[in-house]
Amino acid sequence: MPDFEDLLRQVMAIRGTLRAALIDHSSGMTVAALGRSVDGGDDSHPPPGSEPGRPGRHAEPRWEPDGDTGPMDIIRATVNSPAFVAPATPGYVEDIVVTSANGYHLIHFVVTDFDARLVLYVWLDRLVGNLAMTQRSLRNLGQHLVAA
Repeated sequence: MPDFEDLLRQVMAIRGTLRAALIDHSSGMTVAALGRSVDGGDDSHPPPGSEPGRPGRHAEPRWEPDGDTGPMDIIRATVNSPAFVAPATPGYVEDIVVTSANGYHLIHFVVTDFDARLVLYVWLDRLVGNLAMTQRSLRNLGQHLVAA
């Protein structure tokens, strides 16, 4: 089983990263999360209902206002778009980037050998972070997750 917490610590080490989350996009469940939440909270300490000793890891799906549900809406809209579901030209989404006033929101699809549909969600500070380098780092980290 891959070490999701270690993966998120590596993502958080990328310059300008404010939040990192690993989300199962088929169920909408946040598998693990670290960093600031949109409401200014911090997932570095276990929130109520999380597994003891596993910061940000939740036994049940976590639905928080404007938390990791925002990326799920974007993912659903993208993967259900006719451009990506047409049988004649099947599409493969690697990344989704949303630019907003509060930063870049990157959603990187991780292709796994085990039965999971995972995405890495990263909230990146626009002033400090480097979008291209972060995308490259996410690709490399995603490949290491698959190899684990």
